Amino acid sequence: MSLALFDLDRTLIDGYAYARLMPELWRRGIRRDGLAALVARLVVARAATRSTPLSSWWPQAFARYLTGLDARKLAEACAVASVAVREAVRDELRQEFRRHRAAGAELWLVTATVHPLAEPVAAALGFEACIATRVAEQDGRYLGSLAGPVCRGAEKLSRVREHLAARGLPPALDDISYYADGAEDLPLLEAVGHPVAVCPDKSLWPIAVERGFSVLGTPRAS
Repeated sequence: MSLALFDLDRTLIDGYAYARLMPELWRRGIRRDGLAALVARLVVARAATRSTPLSSWWPQAFARYLTGLDARKLAEACAVASVAVREAVRDELRQEFRRHRAAGAELWLVTATVHPLAEPVAAALGFEACIATRVAEQDGRYLGSLAGPVCRGAEKLSRVREHLAARGLPPALDDISYYADGAEDLPLLEAVGHPVAVCPDKSLWPIAVERGFSVLGTPRAS
């Protein structure tokens, strides 16, 4: 069975899924002080001369914001945000969904985004699986920490292999496509048989050209 794997932020959509969630959290009055602090930290990080990738620190920061929150409240907001994300999917990617579906492939979301948001996005898109950063919870409330590493870089490759094994699927990645936008996704891009750079950032673009990756969309300047 063939598979098509998709990164979420800046790949399926232009921008970040969190940008569709946070206004909904604000509208519902869910910890506005904490939201304001997150936005302030994001602004400072983006203004830095050499900013680190968002996925390297944001999931942990967002998990701390969730400390003690009833998981049902977040789920309601994420359900609304997932519809906004679905509507924002790039046209080129929608075409790829149809092409892979016609070939009988399963579609999986593989993302650093936290699972309470990533899972409803995957469901809204009709994907068969979602591999995401897990947020720790107990008795229906979030603990303020992650339940394992952030799903980025080499961790994505490891998690995909674990998921294949759990599903009883062959471990070979030759028939798998992976769509991503940045160089931090290289471990998985290099491992699959059909790597696709989507609107690649300035770090991935020259590598994609050199190694013959397929390219969708216009390369980004940042």
